[in-house]
Amino acid sequence: MKSVFINIFNKAKSQWLNDIRFWIILFFVLRLYGITDPPIEMAHNWRQAFTNIVARNFLEIDSSIFYPRAIIYGNNSGVVGTEFPLLNYLIFLVSKVFGYAHWYGRLINLIVSSIGIYYFYLGVRGFVSKKLCFNATLVLICSIWLIFSRKSMPDTFSISLLMIGLYYGFLYFKNNNLSYLFIYGLFTSVGILCKIPGLFLLGVFVAPIIRNGVLKKTTIYFL
Repeated sequence: MKSVFINIFNKAKSQWLNDIRFWIILFFVLRLYGITDPPIEMAHNWRQAFTNIVARNFLEIDSSIFYPRAIIYGNNSGVVGTEFPLLNYLIFLVSKVFGYAHWYGRLINLIVSSIGIYYFYLGVRGFVSKKLCFNATLVLICSIWLIFSRKSMPDTFSISLLMIGLYYGFLYFKNNNLSYLFIYGLFTSVGILCKIPGLFLLGVFVAPIIRNGVLKKTTIYFL
């Protein structure tokens, strides 16, 4: 009986270790350690504080997403030019329910960035072997993504939205389904607005646009 349980456990363990979702969840849990720490780090403390400033002013001054505000001096409105403040606004929405806390941005970014990692895996899986896709995803998790995905900053947050959009963009070319095109447009647009340099990722669509077999009508709709 003991050997049966051992065999079942070893089989289950092998399945877990070869399932990218296990590693995504594991790294998510590990990065929850210290998630409530203040944004005082060796780098990006000012940038994280700025994210929280804008989010808190949505809560305390004006909730319009089109008027992000920094600290107000004198009679100035405090309205500042920023990327599209979606991350800030999500912090504001959570604060409306639970009350303001500076670490909400860390948690929101970590959740979205973990989802983005999974969509990276799904997207790459359509072009390379499962093993290579698995290894590439682990490399990405352990890269600079490991640190940036738990900061109150829109860097990995925006790229994650883009990777979700890219996945559905490739599904559109594969299945010619307009619903996929809509999802692609929504996520890539918001992702680019949150961090404009993310626009370069759309270069991956040069291949399906120019390759043989893609319907002209499909390409026109996509463009």
